[in-house]
Amino acid sequence: MADAVRRKMLLVVNPVSGKKLAKQYMMRMVNRFDQAGYSVTACCTQIDKNAYEIVKNRGKEFDIIVCCGGDGTLKETICGIMQLGLDIPIGYLPMGSTNDFAHSLNIPTDVYKAVEAIINGEPKPVDIGRFGDEYYMYVAGFGNFTAISYSANQKVKNVLGKNAYYLQAVKEFFHMKPFHARVEADGEFFEGDYFYGAVSNSYSVGGMPVLHNMGVEFDDGRSELVLVEMFKTPAQMAALAHDMIHQSVAGNKLVTIRHCKHVKFMFDEPMPFTLDGEFGGEHTEVEVETLEHAARIIIQKPEWVSLEDEPDFEGAPKEVEEK
Repeated sequence: MADAVRRKMLLVVNPVSGKKLAKQYMMRMVNRFDQAGYSVTACCTQIDKNAYEIVKNRGKEFDIIVCCGGDGTLKETICGIMQLGLDIPIGYLPMGSTNDFAHSLNIPTDVYKAVEAIINGEPKPVDIGRFGDEYYMYVAGFGNFTAISYSANQKVKNVLGKNAYYLQAVKEFFHMKPFHARVEADGEFFEGDYFYGAVSNSYSVGGMPVLHNMGVEFDDGRSELVLVEMFKTPAQMAALAHDMIHQSVAGNKLVTIRHCKHVKFMFDEPMPFTLDGEFGGEHTEVEVETLEHAARIIIQKPEWVSLEDEPDFEGAPKEVEEK
C-alpha cells in the first residue's frame, strides 16, 4: 500500500482492562496496523469514561476508530461516535473479563487474530440501544446479579476472569429478592415481581450464553426483552438454573422473551440498572429503544484464513483472558 493514501486510525487503549495486557501488545498492534497502510494515533485512557471523551473530542479527524479493552470501553467508544453523529467504522480488540459482545459477533479474543480481523474484515451494520438519554451496545438490565460486573473486585477479575463474576454471584445469592415492575413492549404489557429483567442484543450476558438460538439478530432493528419472574420454590430455582446452563430458557414458565423495538420500564421506587457492565443510574421510569444500523463494527470475513507465521506478533502470548 506504499502508493495508496494512508487511512487515519485512532487507537483507543484501556490499559487496565482484563489482565492489563493492552500496553504489552500496544507497539506490536501499532506496527501491524502501520504495515497494513494505516496512519495510527494511539491514546491510552487515564480515567473512567476517558474513551468517550477521547472519541468525542478527536474522533472526527479519523477514518476508523479501534478500541482495545472490555465491553465497557467499546460502549464508551460507541457513545462518543454517536455523539459525533458520524458514520465511522469501529474496530474492537477485546481484552476484558467476559467480552460478551465480542463472542456474540465472533470477534476473536486472541490479540493477533483480532488485529488481522480488523485489517482484513468488513464493517457490519449493528443496532445500538438508547436508554433514556444514554446509549449502550448490548444490554440494559435490572434485578439480581446485575451489579456484579461493576461490584466485583477488579484485581480478582484480572486473576480469575469470568469466574470472578460467579464468585460474586455466590456472595449475593442469599440477598436475592423480587423487584416489582410494569413493562410495556411494543404495545404489550407485563407486570410482576421479577428476579431479573433486561433488554439485550447479545447471545450472552455475564459470560452465560442464555439467548443462544433464541432468534437474536444484531441488525434487525429489534432487541430481546427478557423478564424472569421470581421463583417461589427450590424446585423452580433449580429448573431455572438448569435451563440457563443448557440454553433452554425459552421453555421455562418463569421466563418471558419478546423481540421488540421499544420498551418502557416503570417501578414504584428507583431501580438501579446496568448498561454493558457499567452502572446506568437509578430510574423509576425509563424508555429503551433499538436504533437500527446505528453503528458499524468491523468483523472478520467468514472466508478469511489467518496466517500463523506473522512475524510482528511472534513470541507474544497468544491468548487473552476472556470476559
